[in-house]
Amino acid sequence: MMDKHIGRLRILFAMVGVVLLNGACGSLYSWSVFVRPLETLLGASRTDISLVFSTAVVFFTAGNFTASFVLGRIPAAALPAFAGVAAALGLGSAAMVHGYWPIVFGYGVMFGFASGFAYNSLLQTASAALDNRPGLANGIVISAFALGSIATTAFLNDSVQHAGPKAAFLLQAVLVGAAAAIASALIAFARITVPARPAMEPGGRTGGVLPIAWVGFFLGSLAGVMSIGHAAAIIQHFGGGPAIVLGGVIALNVGNAIGRFGAGFLADHFPARAVAAGAHAVGTIGFLAVLAYPTPAGAAISMAAAGLAYGMTAAIYPSAVSILLGRRHYGRNFAVLLTSWGVAGLAGPWLGGMLFDMSGDYRIAI
Repeated sequence: MMDKHIGRLRILFAMVGVVLLNGACGSLYSWSVFVRPLETLLGASRTDISLVFSTAVVFFTAGNFTASFVLGRIPAAALPAFAGVAAALGLGSAAMVHGYWPIVFGYGVMFGFASGFAYNSLLQTASAALDNRPGLANGIVISAFALGSIATTAFLNDSVQHAGPKAAFLLQAVLVGAAAAIASALIAFARITVPARPAMEPGGRTGGVLPIAWVGFFLGSLAGVMSIGHAAAIIQHFGGGPAIVLGGVIALNVGNAIGRFGAGFLADHFPARAVAAGAHAVGTIGFLAVLAYPTPAGAAISMAAAGLAYGMTAAIYPSAVSILLGRRHYGRNFAVLLTSWGVAGLAGPWLGGMLFDMSGDYRIAI
């Protein structure tokens, strides 16, 4: 009985560490609060500033891939430590080195890569801790990232407004570094062992499903990451003050979290293609709302719908690939599908900024 109690305590400690670090890395999705302050600070264009978040999404994807190759080769407790050091160094350099390119490298390359590396390694750590409940493990980790973006948006926005974006980067560095140190210690205490990445199996005909899913995931993600990268600036553009800007960005992140939960639930009760179509419909209706009602409230509602649609997209397309093509080849098929998210992440925020610079308006991008 005592051994059983200790085992449960170790699992609990491991999951607390996983949630803390993935929640802190979720602050990546609070990026839009930095957009206009960085434009003012650096005298840069919206296109240039948007490229930082595009870079972060691309390197988030790279971090995911890299983590899959080192799993099982180094201790599980070392994985969050590596991610924390990389993130803290990147955010610290963005905070302390003057200029545009240090922010691209520090926030975009290093923090983006560290967040992706942490995301994948924490997914595997949670699955190893809850080895008999993989669905619960994935749900906790994915939700922690989305909920972390909600929790961090308010105080990062407050820090940006009162002390400037450089101070907010430094605060973010401390937050992620501290969370990584705690996570590493708790996972070490729990003695979690993450298995090595299995060899990729050949075979598995996609029957046209994977190319269609790739395009759908790309389009849904393109709209979603553009909204995440510009949410605060979009609401400000339509006349929103600080309170409604903060509320709109938080609403987007709440929608993202709800969409991830909701799409997973719906996929168990309705065809995957119907849920995917619903995700695109929600996003379309949201964007039409601000075009029909170009007001601060219309913009905030639009961003909330964009977050909900993006969350549904992020959950349903990987689920559809698993459901329609089978779990045996899911690892390989998901890796292919994830490339569409990386391409969308590079294009979406940058495209939104470029169209704004060309027209002085967000309506074309929307």
